[in-house]
Amino acid sequence: MPEKDGSEKLTRGSAINGFVKYIKNKWGAEGERQCRSDIGLKIVLKDNSYYPDRILQNILTWIAKEKGMDYVREGGKYTTMHLGMISWLMRFADMKTIAKRLPSNYREVYNFGKAEVDISEEHKIYLRLWDVVTYEAAYASWIGVCEGTLEASKTKGKVTIIKNSLEGDEYAEFLIEY
Repeated sequence: MPEKDGSEKLTRGSAINGFVKYIKNKWGAEGERQCRSDIGLKIVLKDNSYYPDRILQNILTWIAKEKGMDYVREGGKYTTMHLGMISWLMRFADMKTIAKRLPSNYREVYNFGKAEVDISEEHKIYLRLWDVVTYEAAYASWIGVCEGTLEASKTKGKVTIIKNSLEGDEYAEFLIEY
């Protein structure tokens, strides 16, 4: 099992498992079996261990190819909404408090890239991600994660992509307006 030493892009098992659980919830055990078979995932992932990020990329790409990009977005939202105690605690926090914690929370899940937030404007959060959103399905997933955060905190709002690293921007940037 890979170690979180920075030599390979790694993602925490709980983040990957969130999407596996989404697939099982949405399309049943057969959907999960089909995804695992199609991407060659034979192991059971432990929530507190780290795994090659390509596993998450393969899962998101599978969802996009087999079901559509809207389901990748829904999977990101589902994963955020089902983080156990963390999603429960979000119900009692305001968006700025959640946003302030995002960079450190990001580092707990990923050993690569960088997350930054700008909360200087009233009712706006700018989420910037460097070297993270490197394929199309990842954008849909992050929009879902942001939407799930809004929903978990019982906040109405919308999420917009304002910079796209796939189109030549230095980083991905999402605007969360609430």
